[in-house]
Amino acid sequence: MDKLDTFKVVVKQNRTSTQLKKARLLKAMEKTLGVIQPACRMARVNRQTFYNWLKSDSQFKDDYQEVLEDACDFAEMSLIQQIADGNTTAIIFFLSHKAKHRGWGLPSSQKVNNMNQKHSNDLESMSDEELMAIINKEYHIKIT
Repeated sequence: MDKLDTFKVVVKQNRTSTQLKKARLLKAMEKTLGVIQPACRMARVNRQTFYNWLKSDSQFKDDYQEVLEDACDFAEMSLIQQIADGNTTAIIFFLSHKAKHRGWGLPSSQKVNNMNQKHSNDLESMSDEELMAIINKEYHIKIT
């Protein structure tokens, strides 16, 4: 075997080894729902190597995107199960994201800030007697 044949064998072995590492990493990605660092740790692949493969190998990138889509499907199915179980938080989350056209959107932080500012100004302008009346009414207590 001459040097060229030896070189070809080494290149082929490296290519096979890299393909096996990529497959091992994608399998780990499935287990971590696409979270990079723990998957790299599980597959014993450097995180930068993952990013290099993502840039240089379109098939690897497509396979990774498929893992991320599967993770989203899993999360959606888990959310649907939580809704079926009567989890109020899950129901509100779903409606606030999927039923905005029905008025279920959550208020923007700007709206909340504006409301807080308005109420703060209202309270600051009230007399002690007006504030005590609100407390008495709200908490059903009588403070004199």
